Amino acid sequence: MGREQLGEEFVRLGLKAAEHHPILKAVYLGPLEWLEDAQRERGEIPKLIDAAHSLSERARAAGDAYIAGESHSIATQLEVLSGRPVPYDALVGELLGVTFTPPAPADIRALRDEVVELAGRVTGHSGPDAVLEWERHAGVTGEAKWDAAQEAYRLGRKYAFGGSFPLELYEGMDLIRVTDELWSVNLSWYPPMRMTFEVNVATPRTATTTQFEVAHNIYPGDYLHLACLTQHTYAKRGHVAASIKLKNAPENVIAEGIEDTAYLRLFAEPTDEQVLATRLEWLRRAASINGALASRGEGASDDATVKAMMAEGFMDEGRARFQLRHIKHPLWDTYQYSYWIGRLLVQEADERARKAGVEREYPEYLYTGLHVPDTFLAGLDRILNAGALIPGGRRRATDGG
Repeated sequence: MGREQLGEEFVRLGLKAAEHHPILKAVYLGPLEWLEDAQRERGEIPKLIDAAHSLSERARAAGDAYIAGESHSIATQLEVLSGRPVPYDALVGELLGVTFTPPAPADIRALRDEVVELAGRVTGHSGPDAVLEWERHAGVTGEAKWDAAQEAYRLGRKYAFGGSFPLELYEGMDLIRVTDELWSVNLSWYPPMRMTFEVNVATPRTATTTQFEVAHNIYPGDYLHLACLTQHTYAKRGHVAASIKLKNAPENVIAEGIEDTAYLRLFAEPTDEQVLATRLEWLRRAASINGALASRGEGASDDATVKAMMAEGFMDEGRARFQLRHIKHPLWDTYQYSYWIGRLLVQEADERARKAGVEREYPEYLYTGLHVPDTFLAGLDRILNAGALIPGGRRRATDGG
């Protein structure tokens, strides 16, 4: 069976599975009739599980690690939906295609020390209290938050469309204000083709953290990645597997790595405050993972979990309880880990590209490849060693991963 036959089987399987498990599918921009077919006949969960395992095995035998990993995640999610008990750490590994390793205490301490030092330089006050002091005094809502989001959007559009990004794209997304949700910003898909980016102007954030969130979700983050996959990998190169984006799947690890490093891609020399906003969010990823381990794996009480996240991640109680809701959510509980491990993988890839002198050419590999954790760095090394990315020139990167 050829790659595109496997790809069509994968997409159709994902669409059917998502009719049973709606949070499995994030975005679909492929043939409308396939979505309609899945809605008319979604199949039976046991048969879909068997089909997902079979597809995963056949894809792996054919050398397609992407479809193999994504299909295995579909099977696991349907099995859990059907009542299969899986320990938290094992479930993270099965869904994301990684070996689950909690953030190392030394890495957390180093990140925490950096956050405290940066907050001290930004506020002029020393000590851990400077972090929350910065957020309390610099927090914005309403039009001030909207303006901060718009500024990040303009910077991101310049990155994506200003001539330095190696791919030509078009934008199909609306920016809107909202006030009635708990989150701060969100990229949403409404079938069949509409996408919106919502800025919650009622949820306070610092202007700089707002811009981190916008960059994470639009440019050079989630929307740019999605546009590259659907407009190039799928529409121009014909890889139909790129037309669907699942949640809690191995692809999310590299996707979130792209998104969590996105903000600093906009600046040659970021300010202390820009670095602070980024590092603080990274630290909170670690605190949330440890909170999930405590709550889901060790049975810690809600209050104990919140208290630990507040201390470790410099969160006020409202932010910590919001993270607790994520930990208890059937999607976001295991998803927390994708941010941490994904960032580490993408940072390593960035460094390898920098050393090879192909920073301008490398984003094509990063944004258009069908990547999973096991093959991401190896795929980059392969094309670097083959000379597929040439400093100062431009040759199309192969579909690594």
